[in-house]
Amino acid sequence: MEHFVIQAFNREKSTKGQLHQYRIEGKIPAVVYGGGKSAINLLVYAHEYEKALKSITESTIITLDIEGKKLNAFVKDHQRHAVDKNLLHIDFLEVQEGKKLHARVRIILKGTPKGVVEGGILENPAHDIEVECDPSVLPERIEVDVTGLEVNHAFHVRDLAEIKDVKVLSSPDLLIAIVKYAREEVVETPAVAEVPAAAATDAAATAATPAPETKA
Repeated sequence: MEHFVIQAFNREKSTKGQLHQYRIEGKIPAVVYGGGKSAINLLVYAHEYEKALKSITESTIITLDIEGKKLNAFVKDHQRHAVDKNLLHIDFLEVQEGKKLHARVRIILKGTPKGVVEGGILENPAHDIEVECDPSVLPERIEVDVTGLEVNHAFHVRDLAEIKDVKVLSSPDLLIAIVKYAREEVVETPAVAEVPAAAATDAAATAATPAPETKA
């Protein structure tokens, strides 16, 4: 997996007009929190961040190169314009080396389950799990091979292979994947009222009887 380094520049607290001008120039206001220090106000290039965003996950550690000073961090959050979807602001969380952290790691299902081949449907209720570990061993994603999963069989957190030096905090009973039979759609047809045989015969006889002639 490619390790991303994003160029960043220190900035002073800015007015709305200055922030708008930065965005026009392709620079996005950002803040770095954590590390036991005051928040750091930054600017990053929008195109660099957008490129990284295509490949990173919630647990990917990136490097911010702040005018030559390197700092490792997670992307905590970012905001976009409601209409044009352009970036407005980015929040980073600094990673402290040697200090264990809590993070959510994405679960990726691999393969086509046996149960799906037999007509079942794969459901993936949990898309990530919470872990505790040193930043140096934090996995970016956890891949789960579900090819052997049969119909009415499930895969839980307790079924995950052990990851060295990584403690899983999510419940062992958390459901990650299950294969269920597809429910057949029942098409209801309108009920046709049955007419008793005797009533049907009388109705037919009445219809066949000629009407009496009217005298002038």
